[in-house]
Amino acid sequence: MAFTDRLSLVHGIQALALVTTLAGVVIWTPLLLTSAQSHTPAVVPQALAARSDNPALQWFSNVPAAVQIKVSGVLAGAQGAVAILSLNDGPPRSFLPGERLGPGMRLAAIEGDAVVIERGGEQQRVKLDKLPDAPALPVLTGP
Repeated sequence: MAFTDRLSLVHGIQALALVTTLAGVVIWTPLLLTSAQSHTPAVVPQALAARSDNPALQWFSNVPAAVQIKVSGVLAGAQGAVAILSLNDGPPRSFLPGERLGPGMRLAAIEGDAVVIERGGEQQRVKLDKLPDAPALPVLTGP
């Protein structure tokens, strides 16, 4: 009789919670500790390179980002040469030979009519934009 007096509703709820917790541990432990098989298809490197316009993919890629380079001008002086470049339609900035243009890109050389850009070990020659021929202006001074 003394045993039934100690059994109450609160003790029954605690016992039920303990049994539920133990059942959860028994069920979930093997599920969480086993390694899952990967079902992702193998990606061909060419397909990954074709999608390189996505900025999130470029964060984790070893491939240099695609950058539009416009050569506005080159200057040569006694101290060396300077190239004036616009990157991705940005404002023109000056760069020295050997200077980094972006991740994986650097200005390799400055020539008289072009610059040489090195991207991932490959060199690319970008020509200087030429100004259009000026129209003939009339003479404004009198005889």
